Amino acid sequence: MRSLLTDAWVGACIALVFVGMAAGSAPLVGLGALVLGAGGAARLWARLALERVEYRRELSERRAFTGEHVGLRLRLANRKWLPVPWLELRERLPEAAPVIEGHTTPSGQHGAVYLTRTTSLRSGDRLEWPLMLHAARRGYHRFGPARLTSGDLFGLFERQEVVGGADTLVVYPRTYPLPDIGIGSDRPFGELRGGRRIFPDPVRVIGVRDYVPGDPLKQVDWKATARAQRLQSRLYEPSRALAVVVALDVMTLAHTWEGTDPVLLERGVTVAASLARAAFESHAALGLLTNGALPEADRPIRLGTGRRPDQLARVLEALAGANPFAMAPLAAELERRGEALPIGASVVVVAALMTDDLVASLQRLRRERHEVHVVKTSRAPWTVDTGSIPVTEVAAHMERLEEEATVEAAATLGPPRAREVLERMGPRRRDPAP
Repeated sequence: MRSLLTDAWVGACIALVFVGMAAGSAPLVGLGALVLGAGGAARLWARLALERVEYRRELSERRAFTGEHVGLRLRLANRKWLPVPWLELRERLPEAAPVIEGHTTPSGQHGAVYLTRTTSLRSGDRLEWPLMLHAARRGYHRFGPARLTSGDLFGLFERQEVVGGADTLVVYPRTYPLPDIGIGSDRPFGELRGGRRIFPDPVRVIGVRDYVPGDPLKQVDWKATARAQRLQSRLYEPSRALAVVVALDVMTLAHTWEGTDPVLLERGVTVAASLARAAFESHAALGLLTNGALPEADRPIRLGTGRRPDQLARVLEALAGANPFAMAPLAAELERRGEALPIGASVVVVAALMTDDLVASLQRLRRERHEVHVVKTSRAPWTVDTGSIPVTEVAAHMERLEEEATVEAAATLGPPRAREVLERMGPRRRDPAP
């Protein structure tokens, strides 16, 4: 409707000029010409309003932990001689990283809100808005693109542009010392009586020998077999280095069609991150295995064990993006073995549910001389017997830590605002006590 009205003025002005000329009325002709000229100037001004107007979005950090603050700076600059009489900036922000002191509005897009700022810019003006964000929830959070709207001095014509591109903030899950979540500092990584176990390292091959019945087929060196005309098995260099694989089950309800319990999911991710950090700091080779996938990925997350300086960062980044939809049962992922589950590794399973298939897989791992430990994140009793597999329950400790995190968010954002943010990010279902 506004477009029709702003386009109709041209015809109205021309008609007014012709009527004035036909009636011999100089005032009507002058009025029509004046309005036509003013309207043309206004349209030209609106067209040029956003020319050479630069916008930048700057994040102080690209990665942060849940609960930390991240600086955000929005910059505008008018690099032309023509002033901008009015300008509206609408920036798209993730609702999981709310502005600490600022008002946002719903965007109509899941997981996003709008931050709106209005101003004017003289020729050569530069302007910036410093903001502080609270990383309220782990994940891959997207910023932008932003939209600039401006026009002429009279507000008759508008021009819009999409600017700023997109940026991503990776928010790692919280991590806690193992005693704080109810886990002994050494238990989840295996009972190490008498020193660390010696086991063959499949990465370091030192030779071959004749095949012995019982050698796994993957140990057979087929090229050496062809040369020697008899079966040859690889010899691996023994290693005392402890390898720890954290295995996270993202299933929180018995059936996938029931959805997920967000509290149990975030609890499991937090426990897995805490275990990974403890393993890395104990100089163990760290790996991650889960039946959840990264955003827009079509396969479960599997990170091979390693002691690279950035290994913990890789694991935390993977856990930050783990979605709640299980690509396969965790038991099936454990059966795949591969680089993510090397020989002799200690396996720490973090799960809210326990199934017969998972117990069977864990028992097979133990028969293959893997140390296996289970960390239970839910209060609901398991009907499946885990046998001699050690199980540590952390629900009571985690509930206390979750309450403390909620109080911290309320202190940062204010109770009403914190409640609003949590409600926008989705319902937080509580795990019922048995």
